[in-house]
Amino acid sequence: MWRALTDPESTRQYFHATHWTSPPVAGEAFETHLPDGSVAVEGVVEEVDPPHRLVHTWHPLYDDELAAEPPSRVSWELSDLGRGRTRLRLVHDRLDGSPLTAENVRDGWTAILESLRSLLETGAPLPRQTSV
Repeated sequence: MWRALTDPESTRQYFHATHWTSPPVAGEAFETHLPDGSVAVEGVVEEVDPPHRLVHTWHPLYDDELAAEPPSRVSWELSDLGRGRTRLRLVHDRLDGSPLTAENVRDGWTAILESLRSLLETGAPLPRQTSV
């Protein structure tokens, strides 16, 4: 699961065809890119604890109205449940000043996580949505 969250080839399959431009490193800026090369999201990696936890700020740039809001934060927490099972808990917080982002990601994360689950369980993501 950790590889699926951080590997560009994996994220391209389930995360609106976006990909990390470099591995996440605590304290460093990051970008994810769309297939056309434009920046989808920028932020700063706050914590990296493979394969248990990844925390980063989230500033979407794929939409001008979302880009005008302040960054929020996304935390990915993985727990080994044994027998080849992993629990993934995603928390997207610091959204008080970003109401449009909050509305945009409310259902968006569900679609991404469902596609990630499909990729890991079947080898194929769910069909892509046409826009981010």
